[in-house]
Amino acid sequence: MKTQEVQFGGNNYPCRVVESNEGEELLIGSITLLDALQPDSFNDENEGFASKEAERIYDEVFFFTDMANLRLTDVELVAELKKDNPEWFE
Repeated sequence: MKTQEVQFGGNNYPCRVVESNEGEELLIGSITLLDALQPDSFNDENEGFASKEAERIYDEVFFFTDMANLRLTDVELVAELKKDNPEWFE
């Protein structure tokens, strides 16, 4: 199980790293991280991002999921991710 911490706004957010079907490492973040990155409405001019740094971090994360899924084994997490992203995990 490969993990990576993402720092934003003075907080650390645990993330997972999984491999796609082409061997690319994909960063999987928590909904808590997503809420920190996008605390505002999508109707504002910044698309709800807290800052330019938040937008940059958002672009680096492949998918956001709940903490329960982040605690799964690699095989179980990939199975969950495959439901919404089958082309990445065939």
